[in-house]
Amino acid sequence: MTTTNKPPFAISATFLGEFENNSPEWHNLRNEQGVISGSEIGTILGLSPFTSAITLWAQKTGKLPNQVEPNTAMRLGQLVEPAIRTLYYEQHPEHQVVEVGTYAHKEHSWAHANPDALCVDEDNKPYILEIKHTATYWDSVPEHYRAQVFWYMWVFEIKRAVFAVVNAGRYKEYEVLWDEFEFQAIFSRVNDFRNRVLNNQQPDWDGSDSTYETVRALSPDIENLNEELGTLGIELLNAQADLDKIEKHFTELKSRTIAALNGAKNGCIDGEVVVTLSQRGSGLPFLTFKKGK
Repeated sequence: MTTTNKPPFAISATFLGEFENNSPEWHNLRNEQGVISGSEIGTILGLSPFTSAITLWAQKTGKLPNQVEPNTAMRLGQLVEPAIRTLYYEQHPEHQVVEVGTYAHKEHSWAHANPDALCVDEDNKPYILEIKHTATYWDSVPEHYRAQVFWYMWVFEIKRAVFAVVNAGRYKEYEVLWDEFEFQAIFSRVNDFRNRVLNNQQPDWDGSDSTYETVRALSPDIENLNEELGTLGIELLNAQADLDKIEKHFTELKSRTIAALNGAKNGCIDGEVVVTLSQRGSGLPFLTFKKGK
């Protein structure tokens, strides 16, 4: 086991430095024009549950501030990460596990990577280590994190990544192996996004809350004027009418489901739990849904 900051094997990527997360130096490096970092890949692909491609584009083109105020969940992750790393050391004492700084791809200097560690296993094969802490149980690696380590593997020319994760109070490890076809699809999307940033061309619209809040933030002051919406206005009104019908039907189905459960905690389809009947204290029961992968 090794915990120094010297990479445990020869790498072709270019070393850029060691910066504390969310430090001014860390932000300055990420904010350089055209730079794409591994943690942004899921967002660019439309996979992030937190930020949309349009929001990231607005940040990278200077339309929105590109700094996120740390919240309690982020701070907790920072505090817990060293403990998870120590646990990983203990699980794999025969491996070299090295914390490293920020690197750039040897040919595409705008492509940055800042993995949690570079490692060598007992067979002297290199791999990427990513450490995550989440309250959500994983059946598999979420797609936005999978895309992130694909980016890291490409920058360092490594074919394997491992996640050491504490999720829902459990410690687990997940493996991700290189897939050239999958990465080429990722790279094409990232390259298109980068060109849109450099040319100030907005990405395609999406239905995320992140985009909606970004558009609200970028909207100019309201003036007492009329603006013709044309087909956009018609689509909006039709969508509102459809939503009203769907919400009414959805409420009906929830009512029927609670009645059908008749006090049972779990509702199943072919033996798989899809809804749960929950209750807060002595309050009335309500449905919660098990989300798919």
